[in-house]
Amino acid sequence: MSSLDRKPTNTSLLQPTKFQLVFARIPNLTYFCQAANLPGLSLSEVPRNTPFVDIYVPGEKVQYDTLNVTFLIDENMSGWFEIHDWIRGLTFPTDFQEYKTLISQKVPFGAIYSDCIMTINTNSNAPNKRIKFVDCFPTTLSSVIFSSQDSAEQTMTADVTFRFSYFNVEKIT
Repeated sequence: MSSLDRKPTNTSLLQPTKFQLVFARIPNLTYFCQAANLPGLSLSEVPRNTPFVDIYVPGEKVQYDTLNVTFLIDENMSGWFEIHDWIRGLTFPTDFQEYKTLISQKVPFGAIYSDCIMTINTNSNAPNKRIKFVDCFPTTLSSVIFSSQDSAEQTMTADVTFRFSYFNVEKIT
């Protein structure tokens, strides 16, 4: 696009429902995932002192926001308990055996972390971008509220927050 041509080559807008999130460690989350964010990031800044006004220059570290996911809870609570057990294993609140159990699990990408892939599709459902989150682990899992005042048709959801080292973006199409 030249400086005189300001019309973009693609005018199709991104749609919020055109995505898939896959964790190797927690397969139930893929099917029941309702919402996920593409985390923002920020760059640290370093002040450079001058006699007149401080001038800021780019820092050397990027800081990523958290990956937040909302998912439906099935009647066996499979996804919720997969994340629960992962957090319990990381923190071993009652004894060291919980951590040993976590480490001994035969899961892809190692026992403590899990890579995650978010695929973003075009309006015609063709894969467009693939975002790979490296070394994810859960930090919070929301509570589940049971209420006799709700209708039987109401679905239950939970929220989970993940930290990760960084993410890479790959253009597919």
